[in-house]
Amino acid sequence: MPKVTEKHKEQRRQAILNAAEQVFLGKGYQLATVDDIACRCGLSVGALYRYFISKSDIMLTLMDERLGRTPDLLERLTSGVGGPWAQITRCVDIFVLALRVRHPTTGRLLLVAWGESLQDRVVRDGLLRRFSGVVDYLSAVIERGIKSGDFQPNADPRVLASLLMCLADGVTLYWAANASGIELQRIRATVMSMVQSYLSVQ
Repeated sequence: MPKVTEKHKEQRRQAILNAAEQVFLGKGYQLATVDDIACRCGLSVGALYRYFISKSDIMLTLMDERLGRTPDLLERLTSGVGGPWAQITRCVDIFVLALRVRHPTTGRLLLVAWGESLQDRVVRDGLLRRFSGVVDYLSAVIERGIKSGDFQPNADPRVLASLLMCLADGVTLYWAANASGIELQRIRATVMSMVQSYLSVQ
């Protein structure tokens, strides 16, 4: 029997994740089954279980890999940009750009995950880890701005970072639902105006 390469294993793993994403988006997490996912990617259920131990495991992996990498992405794309103001601005711009050009299923996957989070602790914990990761990163940027004198000293880094994350997810959910009135550039300008009003040294 020929040896299965690591590259082949990863390709099969990604095929399972792609199939699961489509099944979750089409049927919803609760109605989706492992059989549905296996059928979608052309594997037996036994073969699928060599890669993932449960439906929750598949969903958590999707969240970690397609939603949960935001903190690392922000840090990588904003490092060396300049001072704290430039980094905050860059973060907002990345968010707007991601909604414009990223594969549309990303926002819909977040919508499915939020819908399931009240029933499934694993999914909820995954969302909370993602939230905390982004808030930790933004808080650190704001704290550096306070220490450098760029931001006003009475600002609360964690509260502002949490608010920005809530705003970002809220816009993403309504964007994924094709809600009218979501004008990204106007939202971007308003968010930056709010942040500047709060952080500017008087």
